[in-house]
Amino acid sequence: MPTQSTLTTDVKRVTIEDGVALVTLTRPHVMNAVNLQLRAEIIEFAHALDSDPSVSVVVITGEGEKAFCAGADLKERGTRSVAELYEERRFFRSRWVSSVASMAKPTIAAINGYCLGGGFELALQCDLRIASDNATFALPEVGLGFLPGAGGTQRLPRAVGLQKAKELIFTGRRFDAHEAERLGVVLRVVPQAELMTAAMELARSIARQPRMSLIQAKIALNASQETMLSGGLQAENEAWLPCLLSDAWKGQVAKFGGERDG
Repeated sequence: MPTQSTLTTDVKRVTIEDGVALVTLTRPHVMNAVNLQLRAEIIEFAHALDSDPSVSVVVITGEGEKAFCAGADLKERGTRSVAELYEERRFFRSRWVSSVASMAKPTIAAINGYCLGGGFELALQCDLRIASDNATFALPEVGLGFLPGAGGTQRLPRAVGLQKAKELIFTGRRFDAHEAERLGVVLRVVPQAELMTAAMELARSIARQPRMSLIQAKIALNASQETMLSGGLQAENEAWLPCLLSDAWKGQVAKFGGERDG
């Protein structure tokens, strides 16, 4: 029998079933914009779900058909002083910009509607991204007088190349899901009605794999983006070695050994 648990707050809902945690941002009245509470809860659930033995994969989406996440809640931000914002950027930013990216477990963004600014940057933190055919992407921060400051200037070039990232960030232009797929921003595009089915099917197929090898493979893959080849190969080897001690590998060895003996 499948086991399921659900936790709901004012800004998010987390449902865990069959090894997959589905996190839904629940501020549809403001296109799931990230306010202080939601940002704190994203940091919190990233740590909690990474530590939860019942979870192997995390899927993040936004409630409603209008938006995955429209970015920062600028109305709330406008009520805060420059001193507050400066102090927050100096001492709090590092936890926010890599909260999801630093998770050991695989993550998937299921992107519906607007995926803008900090919402786009949140999606870029995820390992895999699937978009509905109504999705719209942009990093408009330069036009607002600043720049993408939650990882956008670092993660977008790694996804689309430096020159294309500069064009998208310098102009702030919006682009649709099909262009996002061509650029490599998203893995694939599906009809809006099929988005969550596609995302959950992918998540379940990943969750069926041994957790140790998933986590170690993610470590090695991430290293490929942060080191030269020699360092990456060393990281790959260091990630491979712990798999020898896993129950999944021991079970495979026993199975193969039994077949050979027979």
